[in-house]
Amino acid sequence: MNIAEENALDLSKGFIRELEQIESHYWMKYYRGDSVLRTYSAIIAGGMACAMPEVDILAMNRVIGVGITTPLDQATLKHIIDFYSNAGSARFFIQLPPMSIGEEIKSLLVENGFVHHNNWSKLQRIVQLPDVQTNPELSIRDINQDESDNYGQLIFMSFDWEDSRLASWLSSTVGQEGYKHYIVSWNGKDIAAGALFVGGPMASMAFAGTLAPFRGKGAQTLLLKTRMQDALKSGALFITAETAQHLDFQPVNSYLNLRKVGFELAYQRQNWLFDFNR
Repeated sequence: MNIAEENALDLSKGFIRELEQIESHYWMKYYRGDSVLRTYSAIIAGGMACAMPEVDILAMNRVIGVGITTPLDQATLKHIIDFYSNAGSARFFIQLPPMSIGEEIKSLLVENGFVHHNNWSKLQRIVQLPDVQTNPELSIRDINQDESDNYGQLIFMSFDWEDSRLASWLSSTVGQEGYKHYIVSWNGKDIAAGALFVGGPMASMAFAGTLAPFRGKGAQTLLLKTRMQDALKSGALFITAETAQHLDFQPVNSYLNLRKVGFELAYQRQNWLFDFNR
């Protein structure tokens, strides 16, 4: 897709707040304090800050949904920086939708040592069963806690991460309220996994991944279609997802898969990085 064609939707402030909040709700469930990894979370100025100091992955050390109900100010930024300093994270970023970032806020962030790192795409669509074909060689099943370890391993091995303790952390949401988890098989071998979170009228595509040797077989299309169907059954009206920003010179397959099943770009969320070692 040409970058110039990637125009964000004109969404209301209230709807953007709902898109950010559903992600905060499902993400918070990973930060319960009983993990094999030390985790911390806090509600700050209406947003959620989460920290995993033993793992230097920005997705696990970030602030979601701040600056929407009330603008960012110096006191809020100090509160956020102090939270991550006390947690022991090496770095973190604040994710800001367009409505939360203007020239004054950018200047405030820069003055406090933040730099614009990159963007993540926030996508959304009305919940409907997408008219897409799936690979008949694939099968999918809902799982419960009996298969939580398998789920965690599949997601962990689908990403380029190193700390094997993340597999247990990833499996910790299996069986939690609002969540459904799935495993996809090909010729009897489990090759992919994904999760859905539903909170009232809003649903969210949570973690999903496919083992590298089995990509291109349509596992993610099947996961997307199945989760959409279950979101529809649950009564959800809208469903959201987030990916890295898709660019001509840096394509993002998860973004393309979501577009294929009818998701539209809601907005680009700016990620502002703070590095304690810089």
